[in-house]
Amino acid sequence: MKKNNPVIFVVGATATGKSEWALNLAQHFDGVIVNCDSIQLYQKVDIGSAKPSSDELSKVPHYLFDYVAPPEEMTAGNYTRDFFSCMKALPEDRPVFVVGGTGFYFMAIEKGMYPVAKVSPEIHAQVEAEALLQDGGRVLYQELQEKDPVYAAKIHRSDLYRIGRAIELIRSQGKSMTQIQKEFEESRPEFPYPLLKIGPQWDREILKKRIRLRSEQMLQRGLLHEVRGLVEEGLENWAPMHSVGYQECVDVLKGEISDSQLLEEISLHTIQLAKKQRTWFQRDKDLRWFDGASGFPEARALVEDFLKT
Repeated sequence: MKKNNPVIFVVGATATGKSEWALNLAQHFDGVIVNCDSIQLYQKVDIGSAKPSSDELSKVPHYLFDYVAPPEEMTAGNYTRDFFSCMKALPEDRPVFVVGGTGFYFMAIEKGMYPVAKVSPEIHAQVEAEALLQDGGRVLYQELQEKDPVYAAKIHRSDLYRIGRAIELIRSQGKSMTQIQKEFEESRPEFPYPLLKIGPQWDREILKKRIRLRSEQMLQRGLLHEVRGLVEEGLENWAPMHSVGYQECVDVLKGEISDSQLLEEISLHTIQLAKKQRTWFQRDKDLRWFDGASGFPEARALVEDFLKT
């Protein structure tokens, strides 16, 4: 891979203005934009995903937007493959602004993903059956504590999925989750491009107002009509239809909530999503945060210094 394409992650919670920042930065520094939002990569889900407008798309090159057709569903692994294929095809030396709010996708491209070890159906069925026994979860967790105390201490004793998965790997691979993670950390390659990570953030009450305003605008632009058309195409259970905004519209069409509740439901669930996104990104100590209202000039100056190095 070429290593002379500087990469700038522009991250943050929904409705923080990160896409606007990325567009302005890409225009200023003659860069390109690459999507890292797990919904904006799908076709046909336009209004609720807040995809760039045709005017915005015309200002700088955009990649990995609107390219996955139904009923295909994406994974972080597939996105990572597509991201690096995209990077290889870009002109050399051009800054790449990777923008989105899907923290797991950002982590996947920067740090890689644990290899998915295959477990025999017999072992999977065995562990699953043991978990269903009386005190089965407690017994499995006790086994995990004995064989992998480090990993056991990281998960809750009621998290049967992770407990079961760890026991399956121990029984089938002869390796603990701690050992697998250690081997991965020692062998994974470094991110092959110069990297800077920035993001806008807002006071929580202000962000709530921004979320509500954006939710109103989406409904005014015809979000419910968009969802009705997708449902009529038989796409009610397609992955992006379970995302915030789309799921609530499906609920209206099914009569589970009323039209009058729609705005409140979308706003509430978007606020909850933003909280999760903020929590995820705040774990990254290399990420530089700037005030969403006034911090753009400072962020631009930091990007300029980064591109000079």
